[in-house]
Amino acid sequence: MAIERVDSLPHPHLFTVEEYLAFEERSEFKHEFIDGVIYDWGDPDPGAPVHPDYVPGYPMPHLFTVKEYLAFENASEFKHEFIDGVIYDMTGGTFNHSRIKVRMTFALESQLLGSDYTVCNSDMRVEISEGRHVYPDLSVVHGQPQLKDDDTTLLNPILAVEVLSPTTADYDRSTKLRYYQSLPSLRGYLIVEQYDVQVDAYIRANDNWLHQAYSEIADVIPLDMINCELPLAEIYRGIQFTED
Repeated sequence: MAIERVDSLPHPHLFTVEEYLAFEERSEFKHEFIDGVIYDWGDPDPGAPVHPDYVPGYPMPHLFTVKEYLAFENASEFKHEFIDGVIYDMTGGTFNHSRIKVRMTFALESQLLGSDYTVCNSDMRVEISEGRHVYPDLSVVHGQPQLKDDDTTLLNPILAVEVLSPTTADYDRSTKLRYYQSLPSLRGYLIVEQYDVQVDAYIRANDNWLHQAYSEIADVIPLDMINCELPLAEIYRGIQFTED
């Protein structure tokens, strides 16, 4: 069974020698290491999932288990997303990307202070399913958070937000949109542009998802699922756009 390559994702993580040796020490099996890629030892199991980068006749790149991913993530100074056995690098953010996240966090936190809604920043990992772990730029949880992995993974966000980066925009708008929409607890997903005034809001309405685009600075996004609203003037306050 071949695992679909998500072309819009950043390149899978290339491991350092130190990361490979640490992984090998933890593993009960042997693996080879060539140019940053960890390969399984021996012939591939015909009935096992196939790595999206596998080339017939060559060794199989290793598909990581959730346990292996979490061990690697806990030891790393950087964050990585995990999709179907593949560990992906997360790209760095620009000044606008950082400021927009701060502006949105402040706008929501100021409205939700004292309520039973909690705003989380991009350090909070979200489990989409057992084999898919992502880091939203911002998330909101209602009531008691459902957590696992020593409180590092959130299971029940009600709202997720992604601020677009050039390398992940297609992923955030397509594959990641589907991932978030599959999460039972989620009621809203916002995709925020950093180079222009533009927010795409996807809101769950019973079994359907409704899409509304906001592109005027005077627009206000109603977020009924968390009992507040988000003015675009607050999201983009102080943001300077670079002209082409």
